[in-house]
Amino acid sequence: MYDGGYMNSDEMDYKALRRTQQLEQNSPSFSKINKNFYQNLSKYIKYLEENLKKEENEQKMKLYKEEIQNTNKIAQSIYESREKKLVQAALSTVRGGKPDLKDILDIERKLFDRLVENITTVRENIFKRDKYQEEKSSQINTEPTDSLPSKNKNPIIQVTKTIPEFVGTDLKIYSLRKDDVLSINEEISQPLQKRSVVKQIK
Repeated sequence: MYDGGYMNSDEMDYKALRRTQQLEQNSPSFSKINKNFYQNLSKYIKYLEENLKKEENEQKMKLYKEEIQNTNKIAQSIYESREKKLVQAALSTVRGGKPDLKDILDIERKLFDRLVENITTVRENIFKRDKYQEEKSSQINTEPTDSLPSKNKNPIIQVTKTIPEFVGTDLKIYSLRKDDVLSINEEISQPLQKRSVVKQIK
C-alpha cells in the first residue's frame, strides 16, 4: 500500500521489506541493508498506523491492519536472523575467528561488542576458577610419609577408594584418591575407616 523507494531512499515498502527478509534468511552472512534500516522501519510502521487512524473505509482499514501486523512479523524475523548471526560472530571472534562484519549496522556493532566482552569475561572467570580449584587441591595435606616430621603422631592411612572433596573438622579441604598414603588426625580418619574409605597402615 505504501509506494516507497526503499533501496534508493530513506523510505521502504512492504515488498522491499519482504525481499530483505528472504535475503537475510537464505544467506549465512549479513545482507547489506540501508544504514538507517531500523529508523526507516519505525517510520514506515508509524506511517501505516497514522493512515489507519484517518481511514474511514472499513475495507481499507482491514488492509492497513493486516499490513501493520505482517510488517511487524517480518521486521521481527529480519532482526532475529541478524541477531543470531551476531551471536555466532561473537563466539567466532572469542575463539580466534574473523567473521565478516562489513554489513552490520552501528547499533548491531554495539550489541556485537557487548557480546564479545561478556563471553570473554565469563570464559576468563570460569578458567580462573578451575585453575584456582586445582591449586587449592594441590595444597591439601597429602604429604608423603617420608617427609613427615618425626614428632607427627597422627595415624598413617591408605585410601582404598576415591571420594569427592570434603571439608574436615580442621576446616581443611581433603581430596582423597585411591591408593593415596597420607597422615591425618584420628578425628577425621576414624569415620573414614568405618566407611571403609581408608585403612590404617601405621
